[in-house]
Amino acid sequence: MRFSLVLVLEVALSEGADVQPSCGRVSGSVGGQDIPTGRWPWFAGFYFQSLLFCSGSLITDQWLLSGLKIFLLFFLSVFLCLFESGQFNFRKHVMENGLDNNICLVKLSSPVELSDHISPVCLAAENSTFPNGTFSWITGNNLGDAHEEIMELQPHIWGDNECQHSQFTITDNKICTRNDPPMKQPCFVFFGAPLLIINDDLVWIQFGVSLSSLMCRKERYPPVSTRVSRYQDWIRSVTGSSQLGFVTFSSSGDDGVSASTSSP
Repeated sequence: MRFSLVLVLEVALSEGADVQPSCGRVSGSVGGQDIPTGRWPWFAGFYFQSLLFCSGSLITDQWLLSGLKIFLLFFLSVFLCLFESGQFNFRKHVMENGLDNNICLVKLSSPVELSDHISPVCLAAENSTFPNGTFSWITGNNLGDAHEEIMELQPHIWGDNECQHSQFTITDNKICTRNDPPMKQPCFVFFGAPLLIINDDLVWIQFGVSLSSLMCRKERYPPVSTRVSRYQDWIRSVTGSSQLGFVTFSSSGDDGVSASTSSP
């Protein structure tokens, strides 16, 4: 069985930028509806028979970050994917403590060539806090159709108390959002997609991995994501990469959603 992995060529990096870190840098406006070409240079899509069933993000030139559940359903240990015109073997690494750790690292058999249109996202570091009500960004596809435009939503971050009404058991490893205002389209596929926030230095930081297979206009439960900052040590340990860009995001308010510094 063959599946396809596509890194969508999204927003170009700012030319001549000399500010560190080099991850998470894009140009252009934010908050649109349809995604213009070159919008999100780290966005990856996993396709089966032209249908998007899972998303992910490029975090180094050889590693992708995504959700775990879909990979448990479709893959056992080693599997094939297609990247542009080449065929790559890649392995998945998952946390061992059950589905509370709903996160997956996927390694390509060889590095991709980074460019203005393919580049990694920064990751939320330990001790990051996220203010309630703050806009975040997430990208998805209309019911998984690969021929449809990739769309973005701007959900608000919700506090842990509101998050308890989710369909998931809420632990320190998860974070909630809410879709307000309502989406234009009925449903979008978001499983594994990066949940992003932008800091004052205009650096994009991934702080969540979406656990919601579908986000719909009439959502009964708030969308839930795996909290990336809880897995800093694990991600470093598995990848062994010096290219990872962990960035601390903090809020001056007292109502922020904080991330524990302990390992899950």
